[in-house]
Amino acid sequence: MTSFSADVNANADKVYYKDNETIAYDTVASLSDDIEIRSYPSALAVMSKGSSDNGAFRLLFNYISGENKTQSEIAMTSPVEMGNNSAQSAEISMTSPVEVTSSNTMMFFLPSKYTADSAPVPTHANVQLVEVPARKVAVIRYSGFNNDDKRNAYTETLMSTLKENNYKVIGKPSYLGYDSPFTLPWNKRHEVVIPVE
Repeated sequence: MTSFSADVNANADKVYYKDNETIAYDTVASLSDDIEIRSYPSALAVMSKGSSDNGAFRLLFNYISGENKTQSEIAMTSPVEMGNNSAQSAEISMTSPVEVTSSNTMMFFLPSKYTADSAPVPTHANVQLVEVPARKVAVIRYSGFNNDDKRNAYTETLMSTLKENNYKVIGKPSYLGYDSPFTLPWNKRHEVVIPVE
């Protein structure tokens, strides 16, 4: 079994996973060694479903590499989320500045220093800033190689555990990936998350 933890920077209220800022959360309940209920605050992200020319990952990577109205480079954070369609487009004032298929929805969370008013506005039509509302989710962690069959098996395990513990599922599962594609499989952190009441 692999143990995962986030490192807290003593000089700020930021939370890190390895060298990347990550989203802070509170653990509401632990249902097993690898399954827990978490409470996340609202967060700002950039989202894409890809385009006919590029997949979602490439479009989002281009955005944080400077393909935005201020040509600002933005630090990579973790996790990357795939499959979340519940985020809402942020209303941005016009005066303020893993290989996936193009059909997958993917989000990169922005560093905590950004707000909807201060985040660089995307210049690609298939990239948008979104506000992810505060949410309570069930999470199952795993490591190793990752594919659809493995994600589906962990999703089934998570759903079964939620049913056994009388949690009501209120949304669709999504996937969180925390590591670079170049990380060795046994050192990778994967999570399936499902919104719960």
